[in-house]
Amino acid sequence: MMKSFVAPTTYFLQEGRENLEDCLKVAFEGAVHHEIKTIVIFTAYGEGVKMALERFSSRKEYEHIKLVAVTFPAGKAFTNQEKQPVEVTIPDSFLQLFAANNVPLVRAHLPFDAVDPSAAWRTVVGRGFNLLGETLNMFCGSMSLCVQAITLACDAGFIEQGEHVISLTSDTAILAMAAVTRKMLSELVIREILCKPAVLTIGRKEQNALTVPKTRKLKAAKQPRLGK
Repeated sequence: MMKSFVAPTTYFLQEGRENLEDCLKVAFEGAVHHEIKTIVIFTAYGEGVKMALERFSSRKEYEHIKLVAVTFPAGKAFTNQEKQPVEVTIPDSFLQLFAANNVPLVRAHLPFDAVDPSAAWRTVVGRGFNLLGETLNMFCGSMSLCVQAITLACDAGFIEQGEHVISLTSDTAILAMAAVTRKMLSELVIREILCKPAVLTIGRKEQNALTVPKTRKLKAAKQPRLGK
């Protein structure tokens, strides 16, 4: 009886959207290898879903894979590094593309986000789940988004409880057994990390040249870029 298996994990030397195409490639290849029928994509601007449709879903080996998009709830506030408000939206042209390809879009409160306190009570609801999200982000800044995307897609009925899916952001992809939000802590299982940043250049402000062990840097430098 087999007691173990070896599976590849792709590590990026930086966080962020520059890894998006490679992350999608890893996710689609992983879906075929593991016979996964659904890929859940957490997207802020819709770019990941658009790229998935145009560069991957149109290929014969991937045409059977269903896509589910998850994004931030309406009304969520965002600021830049100067603490100035910025707009984070998905363009109407992207939304039309999603609809034309039967890609549902889930907008809902993220389970790990605390609820704003009232002026009267000065209490923050959901702080414990916020800490859970911060714990997941020790893996990388997108890990909590991958997990939340699965639960929200499951809450909305677009994936089944107990179904194995791949969930991804621009730089992280995981293979997991899905659960609704209320059963997340008891039933959701992360089976594999397909890809993730090894250096947290955004979440921890790390510099890759100073962080990655020398042997790993040498191996990464010799490895050809995905998709080339």
